[in-house]
Amino acid sequence: MPGSRPLRSLLVFAITVACLSCITSRGVGVSPLAATAADSVTVRSPVKAHLLDASTVVFTGGATVIRDTVHGAGWRWDLLLAESTAVARIPLDSVLAMESFATEVSSGRTLVYSTLATAAALGGAVALICVADPKCFGSCPTIYADSAGTPVLEAEGFSGSISPLLEARDVDRLRTRADSLGIVRLEVWNEALETHFINHLELLAAEHGADEVVLPDQRGRPLAVAAELMLGSVTDRSGRDLRAVLARSDGDVFSSDTVTIAAATASDLLDHIDIALVRPAGADSVAVVLRLRSSLLNTLVFYDYMLARPGARSLDWMAEELTRLDRVAELGRWYGEHFGVRVSVHDGTGWLPVAKYSDYGPIAWRDVGLMVPVPTGDSVRIRLSFLTDQWRIDRLAVAGRVRRVTPTPFQAASVTASDGTLQDDALAALRAPDDHYLKTTPRQRFAVTFDVGRAPAGGTRRTFLLASQGYYIEWVRGTWMSGTRDTATFVPSAETLVRALRDWESQRDSMERQFFRSRIPVL
Repeated sequence: MPGSRPLRSLLVFAITVACLSCITSRGVGVSPLAATAADSVTVRSPVKAHLLDASTVVFTGGATVIRDTVHGAGWRWDLLLAESTAVARIPLDSVLAMESFATEVSSGRTLVYSTLATAAALGGAVALICVADPKCFGSCPTIYADSAGTPVLEAEGFSGSISPLLEARDVDRLRTRADSLGIVRLEVWNEALETHFINHLELLAAEHGADEVVLPDQRGRPLAVAAELMLGSVTDRSGRDLRAVLARSDGDVFSSDTVTIAAATASDLLDHIDIALVRPAGADSVAVVLRLRSSLLNTLVFYDYMLARPGARSLDWMAEELTRLDRVAELGRWYGEHFGVRVSVHDGTGWLPVAKYSDYGPIAWRDVGLMVPVPTGDSVRIRLSFLTDQWRIDRLAVAGRVRRVTPTPFQAASVTASDGTLQDDALAALRAPDDHYLKTTPRQRFAVTFDVGRAPAGGTRRTFLLASQGYYIEWVRGTWMSGTRDTATFVPSAETLVRALRDWESQRDSMERQFFRSRIPVL
């Protein structure tokens, strides 16, 4: 994204509120390609087609999709990108996914293409995963830690950042610990049909007492919480008692009642959870503690409604609409109005808004906390409001003690490719939130280490949080490019969400089963 870091921060704030070597001073903008059942769709920008046989066809002068065939002056590269042959057309049913790309020179930035970012061939068997299920695994980088030789999912980064203008910083609580030498080692995977542009990775170390748990709040600021309170009642909109379901992290999770989903209308899309408890003596605030992740309703809206249904028109939407600040701000306002979790406190006369949790991804569980002011009186009533069935909640608690913690930041100490080689250029790209990015494509992974020193002495403990910043570009599947398409690009509206909920009703169980089976294996 061009421009200075302060300007980018300003743009992100406004939005929130409303390939084989190191190439210097050259950026690559990527946007998905789609096609419709119309006679022809012409794409003027260079086009890259990823085929089912693991080869890649590059149309540097653009291409035209005519019915079931892609036409253009192209070069077909083999799996190892070692040999190429000229091609003039390829069948659309041989295409796994497409993306268009535009190369632009900018004296203010560098994109890094180290050995990490060489083209990772998908392979025929891997490609068929997403042919069988176009809603295959995504979206955003997944972060793993090692546990006795087994990768353990810790977090997913910047899941809502679907374009450069929506680049954002995420903060996730980690459960991993430093080794005996004071080193924290994480792996970053691209196991989806996406291109990731990673700007910054930073580790935050928060020291706290043995009886406290540290969690990021809605702005990524660490909170230390303790002394969980007994809850008098926890009920959803349908009246279900949720205390047993939400008492512990055990995989028995909350989802909206089917009656609530079926009753949703454009003017009434929300579900809620109401919490009641005795006001703790002398407290002026408590902390709501949640372990949650998004359902795949968000993914359905993004994949089906934003990309697949418009066909070729999604190219215009991705390449043009999402590069205009006014359009992105409009989309951001709509998304902010309908997605996320709003927290309110009852002040005796009505519900008083307190804060809003951001939208999180569907892959990794996220532990978060929120400081909530306590009104006068003997009891506390808190309401969590959200788009019906947008969330899966594994645990909910209220803590009677809460304080802010100032963490110690640590820059990355090393970056290592999957073959074990150190990557100094990638390390430089990740050490600061600037205009230098590390780009990864499907099946790529790398390890990043942080030198945090020895553990604190005495009864003090230390919790690590990962701050990640960047954006990603979704690949448009070949199966999204054929058949009857909508006649317009995506229009954000409440009516669109109602239609999505109707679709979601019929496929949510099967989609959730299939989605988590369709990870792209990393190299």
